[in-house]
Amino acid sequence: MPVNLRRAHTGLLLALLAAPLQVALSQTGQRERLTPAQLRPSSRFTLTPTQNIWVLLLLDSSNGRIWQVHFSVNDSALAGRVPLNEDALAPPASAHAGRFTLQETSNIFTFLLLDHDDGRVWQVQWSNDAVKRGIVRVLSERLP
Repeated sequence: MPVNLRRAHTGLLLALLAAPLQVALSQTGQRERLTPAQLRPSSRFTLTPTQNIWVLLLLDSSNGRIWQVHFSVNDSALAGRVPLNEDALAPPASAHAGRFTLQETSNIFTFLLLDHDDGRVWQVQWSNDAVKRGIVRVLSERLP
C-alpha cells in the first residue's frame, strides 16, 4: 500500500475514533464554560449563566431582585422568565446599579448574592420546581 494512501486511512481511522469521544466529552459537562456578559458600570440588569445551557439568572443589580430565564430553540413551554425573589433587598433611596452581584458556586443550582454596600450575603437557589427556588437562607447580616 502506498504511503499516501496509508496516511489517508490512518487519518480516517483517527477521525472516526475521535468523533464519539468528542460527543461523550460534550455530554459529560466538559464543555467550555460560559462567562457573564461584559458589564457596563451603569448596568442595572445582568445575565449570569448557570451550568444548565438553557437557564440564566437575570439580576436587578440595584435592588437584588432575581429572575430565572429559560430560552429554547423551539416552542418550549418553559421559555420565559420566573421570579426567584420578587422583593427588593435595598430600599429605593439606596438602590443603585452595581450594588448586588451573583457568584456561582460548585453546586449547579446554588448562587451567592452579595450586597456590595453592606456585606450581606444570601444563598440563592434556582429550580424548575417553584417550591425549591428562591432565597434559601441569609448567610451574612449587615457588616459595620
